[in-house]
Formats: sequence, C-alpha cells, structure tokens
Amino acid sequence: MQPSPTSPSIAPERLVTESPSDEQDQPRRPGPTPGIHLTGRPASVAVAIADLAPLDLSWLDPGADGRWMESPDEATRALGRILTGHGAGGAIVTGELGDRRETIESALSEVSPDRSVFRLHGSSFAATTPYGALAILLSGLNEAPPANIHGMVRALADYLGSPGGQPAIVIVSQADQIDPDTITVLAQLSQINRITLVVHCDRPTEVPVDLAALRRLGTLTGITVWPLTPTASHGLLEEVLGGTVSRFASTVLWQHSSGSVHRLRQLARDCVVSGKLRRIDSSWVLAPGPLPRSTSGGASTAVLRDLPVRHRALLEMLAICGPMRVADLIHTGFAAELDDLEDDRVLEIRNDHSGRLALVTSVQAAEILAAIEPDRHRELASTLEALDPGYLSVLRAAQDLVAIGDAEGAISLFAEVGRASGGQQRASLASGRIHLAWAESQARAVVGDLDGAEAVIRRSPEHSSAVLGVQAAALSVARGDLRKALSRLESISADHRPELLDAGGAFFTGEAVHFRARSVRAEALAMADDQAGALDLVVSVDRELTGFRTLGIINDVLSPYERAVVADSMLTVLLTCGQTQRCRELAEAILAGRHGNPHAVLYADLVIAALDAMTGFRERAALGASHAAAQLEVAGRPQDLQLALAIQAYCATDRNDPSGADASRLLDARAEGHPRVAAASSLGRLGWLAELFLAWSTGEIHSTRARTARILALADRAAADGLYAVEFYAVASAFQFGETWLAPRLAETAASTQTLTSGPSLLMARSVLEGDQDLLYRSLEQLAAAGLAAHVERINSPLLKDLPQAQLRRLAETAAAAGRRGGAETEDPEGEPDWMVDLTRREKEISRLVVAGKSNAMIARISGISIRTVEGHLYQIYAKLQLKGRAELTRLAAAHAPQRNAS
Repeated sequence: MQPSPTSPSIAPERLVTESPSDEQDQPRRPGPTPGIHLTGRPASVAVAIADLAPLDLSWLDPGADGRWMESPDEATRALGRILTGHGAGGAIVTGELGDRRETIESALSEVSPDRSVFRLHGSSFAATTPYGALAILLSGLNEAPPANIHGMVRALADYLGSPGGQPAIVIVSQADQIDPDTITVLAQLSQINRITLVVHCDRPTEVPVDLAALRRLGTLTGITVWPLTPTASHGLLEEVLGGTVSRFASTVLWQHSSGSVHRLRQLARDCVVSGKLRRIDSSWVLAPGPLPRSTSGGASTAVLRDLPVRHRALLEMLAICGPMRVADLIHTGFAAELDDLEDDRVLEIRNDHSGRLALVTSVQAAEILAAIEPDRHRELASTLEALDPGYLSVLRAAQDLVAIGDAEGAISLFAEVGRASGGQQRASLASGRIHLAWAESQARAVVGDLDGAEAVIRRSPEHSSAVLGVQAAALSVARGDLRKALSRLESISADHRPELLDAGGAFFTGEAVHFRARSVRAEALAMADDQAGALDLVVSVDRELTGFRTLGIINDVLSPYERAVVADSMLTVLLTCGQTQRCRELAEAILAGRHGNPHAVLYADLVIAALDAMTGFRERAALGASHAAAQLEVAGRPQDLQLALAIQAYCATDRNDPSGADASRLLDARAEGHPRVAAASSLGRLGWLAELFLAWSTGEIHSTRARTARILALADRAAADGLYAVEFYAVASAFQFGETWLAPRLAETAASTQTLTSGPSLLMARSVLEGDQDLLYRSLEQLAAAGLAAHVERINSPLLKDLPQAQLRRLAETAAAAGRRGGAETEDPEGEPDWMVDLTRREKEISRLVVAGKSNAMIARISGISIRTVEGHLYQIYAKLQLKGRAELTRLAAAHAPQRNAS
C-alpha cells in the first residue's frame, strides 16, 4: 500500500527496551512497544508480502540490443568465416577505424599463409586516374592488359587464381576515393569468385554503388564492428590486464572509450602507465586523478586536424562552452557543419526540455582543447565569453571528475572557484546556482561528507528548490533520518516543475526530479514500516520508465546516468524489503546496463556480495566483497566500504582453517577503525546491514552473549530512529541464532512490517509462544524458500534440535532450489556437470552441498551420516578432482556454470 501524501511522515519514537533485572546475567530485554506506525495496523496483524513479480528493467538498457557486441571477437569470427570460404564472397566492414583494422588483421591471422592478400587504398590520385588503385595488382602482370573493363577483368582473373583454387583476398579502404571503373572491375572479380573482396569504411553510405548492389544481392555481407557492451568490455579488460578488474574501473573506461575495442585496449594501457589503474592485491582498481590523454589518435583528434575551418570552430566552441542549442547554432550559420559532424559521429544531437542540443563527449572535449593552439585559445576565450555564463565549464569539469572516481578533485575545484570569486556567486542565473549547489553536494556525498553536502544546500539561496529539496532528502535517508527525509519530500508538490536550467546543465526535467523524489521516498518507507508502499513505488517507477522507453523518449525524460541513480535506490528498497530474487535481478541489470554510472555499478556489485553472504554462499560473497573493497579503498562512498569490509569480516569467520578467527578479528577491527569509514557510522542506506554483519561476526570471534548484545543495541538504536525494518531484521537474526526469549518482540516487529520474511518470522515467534512445533517447521520452510535460512541451517542452531531428519532433508531441498533460482545453481539442468563424471552418487550429493555453502556438520545432518564419513568423502572428491579444498571446489563449480551457458 502506498501512504497518503497527507499521512504523518514517520511514526513517533518508541520506547523499545526496559532495564533488565540483572544486567550482568543477561542482555537487555525488550519492553512494550506501544507506537503508532505508518501503516496504522495493530501489532497483532501481519500483512503477508509474496515474492514481487519480475520487473521489466529494459530502461536500464541491458544486453546488446542489436547495436552492441557481446564479444570483442564477434565481428572477427563473422569475417573469418567469409575469408575461409564458409560465407559469402566478400564483406563490407563498417565501424570505427581502429576497430575495423583490428577486426581485419585478426581475421587474416587465421588464414593460410599461402593465400595472396592485396591491399588497395583510395586517394585523390586513385579517384582521378583510371585503374589507379589497381597499380599494385597490375604490376604483377607480364604485359599491360587492355585499358577497358573487360580486358582488365580477364587479365586479373587469370593472374589472381584458377577456378578451383582459393581466391586472393583484396582489402579496399577509402573506396569512395577510387575511380568507378576500378570499382566495377573489383565487383566483377568478386562475382566470378576470383577474389574475396573486403571493403572497410566508416559508414555504409561511403560504399560505391556497384559494391552496394552486391551487398543487396548477398554477394557481399555487411559486417558492422559495433561497440562493446559494458559486460563485454569488462571481460576484455580482464584479458588485457591479466587479472580481476573492478566494475567501477571497467565502467569508466567503457564510457570514455565509447565501447570501442581498439580505444578500450589503448586507454587501459595508458591508464596503467599513468597510474590511473593500479593493482591492489589481485584486483585492478581505478585511482583518483584525471584520465590520461589517449595516445591512439582518437576520432576527435584525427578529425580535428583535417577539418575545414568552420567545422573545427564549431567543435572548439562545443568543447569550451559545453552543450549549445541547435537553434542558436543554425541561426549563426552552422547548419551545414552540424549535419556533417553529426553524420561523422563527431558530435551528438540530444533532445532536452529547452530544445535540441549539440554536444561532444568529455573525452572528445579534452582532446579538442588540447589540440587548440594558445593564440587560438585566447581568441576563442574573448569571442565566447558571452556564451558561457561562467559556471558551465566548472560544472562540466566537476561532473567529469566525479564520474571517473575523483570526487575529491571535484570538491577542490569548487573550493578553488569559491576562493577565486571571493565568495561571490559564480552564476548569475538562479538555475546556475542550483546546479552548482547540487553538483557540489553530490561530490561531497560521494566522499562521505554528509555534513558538508547539507551545508552546501543550506548556503544556497535556492535551497527550497525542488532539485535541492530532493537532494537534501536523499542525504537525510543516507543518514537514516527518515522523518526529515519524508518531511522534505512532502514540501515538494506533486505537480512542481524544477527551474529550467541553461543548455549546458544536467538536463533536469520535471519528470527527472519526480522520479528521483519517488525513489528516495521508497527508500525511506522501506526502512520504516511501510514496505508495501515502498514496493508499490518501485513497481510504478519501473512501469512508467518502461513506458517512456517504449515510446522512444526515455533519454528526453531521464538521462542514462540518472536512471542508474534511481535504480540504486530501488536496489536498496528491494534488499531492505527482503525481495532477494528481484534485488539480484536488478543488480545484474545495473551491471549490464549501458548507463556509464560507475558508482551505481560498484554498489550493485556490492549488493550481490551482500545477498550471497545473507543466503549462505560465503566463499562467493567474500570474493565479491574483497574486489569491491579494493576499489572502495581508493575511490567510492565510505558507507559502501564499510559494508564491504563487514561482509569480509563475516565471511572470514566461516573459513575452515585455524587462522580464520584471527583474520576475522583483523577485518572486524579494520571495518571499525578504517580512516575512510570513520564517518560512515549511520544506519541509512545499507549501513544497518554492515552493523548486522559485524554483529554476526562477533558471535563467531568472541561469544554469543557479545553477539546478542551488539544485535540488540542495533535494534534499540534503529527503533529509536524509526528504522523499524532494521529493528525487525536485528531481532529476527538474534532469534534465529537461538535467542528464543525474544519471541514477544519478534512477534511485534514482524507484525508491524511487511518484508518477505515478516510472515515466516511471525510464525517462528508464535511457535515459541504457543509451543507449536509445526509452526516452526512452516516458518523455516518459508525462509528456506526465500533463500534466507542460512542462520537456522547451522548444526548448532537450537531451532533445529527437535526437528526430525525427514523435515531437515526437505528444508535442505527447498533451500537448494531457492539457491538455483537466485543464481547459485550447482547442478546442470540438462544433466550433471562434466567435472562430476568420475564421482560416486554420494560424492556428487556432498559436492553440491559443499558448493551450496553447507558446513561438514550440516552435510552430516542432511545426509544422515557422520561428520567423519563426510570428511572421508571430501578427501576422495579432492583427490579425484585434484583440488586442495572447499574454496577450489566452489571455484570449479562457478567456472563451469558460464561455460555451460556460453555453449
């Protein structure tokens, strides 16, 4: 249910604990909780929330979509089939120059060295000289052929190969600068199978008419070297760098290379040389600081050098001023130049609320500015002073710094600008001041300076604007101050439209602010006690964004970068509401999406690690958290680093080696004392989950009493702040660890929330209060079906001691099925995986349980055998597979899954 806009923003504080009778003998016990809830339901009534239906998520643009490559070898394989005689008689290869060259050279490397390969190039000479481009072929003839098309075809057909042999390969570049007679000869030779013709150019429109006709006939195949998807780019970077690459780093490099295979390789190498890419432990991470200038001769640099004066002037203006209105440029006489540069894909035309805008990417702008001579730069500065209101260049530079992981640099830039202007507002327009305040607040939030971020908004004369109001509400949610967040959102009327920004702004539309406000509201409701309302908001946002995408106007409503910000909030909502399956699907869509938001990608990666830890897959969770932590050590939100370190601490306590406890102590201390997380102690966002992981670790390292005390301290703090979902999760976890005396408080918190586990937890509490063992089994079965029974599956859980073995087996089967649905499949749906071929039936069963994260003791309980027998089977498994332990077995199973999917 979605709360009414006029309902109270949050329930008043509740007294949740009373002084225990003997503080030294037992942890603090809860007292009555007579609060008024957002939902208005009495504590005795629980609302059952089922699994949310799958979301559409197409508005995140995951997948290839027909214009992106899923593999860097996709075009190479297609061309290779043609060159080896398994396809048409030739190909027309289009795409970026560097990518075309790599594709052709890679395909040629697979061809027999006995094949003849000729390369023909167009030029001004070849365009005006009959058969001029054929000079290299004609030089091999003993006598000059007749200077007509028929004579040329006959002579070259005899020279290039016999009818039964493999045809020679002829590669043609700049075909639009070759005379028509030469093109006709090449077309005829291709038709009679004397040559395999490969023509490569920027666009299909550059192909001469004779060759275009052959493509329509099917004699030549069109191959486009599309840009890579973010997922394919990540795989390519790991191949180039020879190790794990953080998703944050791969997203930044994908964005700044535009997915080009050639530029991505070169940019990665340049980043390693400059130190922008660093190796920490086993992961490559992106460090703060500017990206290096490309040494590969990118498209903008190459085009700028050879452009006519007016084309170059237009690019220089866009590089200095940022996006400019197309109408203004046409009015000043740049209509023809706009068309030419857009056709050449050197600039982009984008629709906005203020009209159509012309712009270049940040990387193109940097290369163009670097290519401008000093005298020309001074001339442009005086000419364009009136076009730049003073803040656009600062704003653009700051946003670029945040996007490449250098938020500290953006903050320094704002501070330097403030000192240079003597404290005066740099922007004279209200829209400019709003945008500057928003950007600086965002940058400070990224580095964890929530106080500074709020101070920036308070100092702004336009702090009551819709844009800054939503940003202030987001900061309050990050702090865990739900009352203030909802109060700020209530002050923004539903039909309010934000102040229109100048053409160089971030394109804030009314819809953009509206979506951001709803996503922030959903976060607040999810952490309070209206999870049903939060999920309703998530579903409606997904439905509306999908509708905009279907209409083809999604980019006019919300930029891809901002859509990822909204998805981040939805991710937090789904995790807080216990919707683990939908949460994992959204996280995977964010990872695959073509939005270019590195912070959203890093957060999604971290959420997947948290889901793995919560559902019992600790090895996989530890690996994901360690990779995320390596990146967050140098760039990223401190709150996220706190969670990554807490997951590592929790997962370290389950290692089967004597040093596990020591390692977890170090991680626990690190998570509490690391300099980057010192300011990240709030429970907002997923700070509460980090506290919960650390509390669970405490029980493994110190004592169960210490764990219970820490969990209850978290529950009390959450209840005092109105974070009732957090209170419920804390109490439920303590109960699942065996603190059954918390049954009354668990019953109340479960009844007042609507997470996916609220209903099962209420049954669990009733099973203790009513002494009904059947209720306990039903609750455990529902938790296992949701994939959230990791705690109670432990052999030492008091909740399991009285369950018969048959029920334990059914619980294990239910949990395994939930794991497969959640992306943790350990068994091939079409049969057993290849690595299990030599194992016995019992060994296969035990292997699957090990991969599913079960301990030896739990495997013994499920299988009805002794722990020593389990250990004996594991010894045989490791010997047959030549493995050293559980970790290698888990990695083997994980490595096998993508191979099956790929095949």
